[in-house]
Amino acid sequence: MDLSLILASCLISLVGLPHGALDPVVASRCGLIRDLRSSIWFLAIYVGIVCLVIGFWLALPSLALVLFLIISSLHFGRDWRHKISFGGFAYGAFLMGLPGWGYPQEVEQIFGFLIFQNSALIPLLALQTLGLIGGLLLIIDRKKLSILRFSELFALALCAFVLEPLWYFVVYFCGLHSPRHLVAEFRIMEKEMRFVAYIVMLLLTIVTLGVAAVSGSYMEKYYESIDIVIYQVLFIGLAALTVPHMCLLEWAGRRHRE
Repeated sequence: MDLSLILASCLISLVGLPHGALDPVVASRCGLIRDLRSSIWFLAIYVGIVCLVIGFWLALPSLALVLFLIISSLHFGRDWRHKISFGGFAYGAFLMGLPGWGYPQEVEQIFGFLIFQNSALIPLLALQTLGLIGGLLLIIDRKKLSILRFSELFALALCAFVLEPLWYFVVYFCGLHSPRHLVAEFRIMEKEMRFVAYIVMLLLTIVTLGVAAVSGSYMEKYYESIDIVIYQVLFIGLAALTVPHMCLLEWAGRRHRE
């Protein structure tokens, strides 16, 4: 068992995931949750989307992985959506693609785990292409990049070529993406809602970790290495949670602009 993988998984789960656990609070703010009935409907649809994503991944793993890379680029690009063109996609694609160029063999191995030992060449090429597209778009949009933004890009690029892919993801997901989302949400949240948000975040994080642990223990008997199971539960789980999370944020964003 890889202790580094265990530590990275714990950080992603305990530091990165909680920002997504605020989704019921976001749904309440934009009017999707108003009472008990609407809460049940919201959770049912949310969980339903999660199950559909997992089912799609099991049926077409390579296609699902490529789509997840694109969706993640769009989602992470939201961090810079007000700073550069294309809704921040250039930023998301660039930071996603960096590990594909820094550690292609390691990335291909991890992708192989995620698509159940099938050839991971196409997903790797897709990731590298995203990085190139993101870099070119950033060059086109360079006049909008301040020294601070250039510094962030440089720091991420340095991490991508110095750190292993998993730890590069930990640095970005736990050090930048999740804190930005949490700060943004708590900044616009009414003070009396903050305690409720903390409780919701804690409970949903515990439930998610519990489901992941049960799934991992069930899957373990089908693999020789527990490390493969951890990668699959971690990243397929993230993919399944990212889709409804992203849909909700887009909905909330549209409601805010109306």
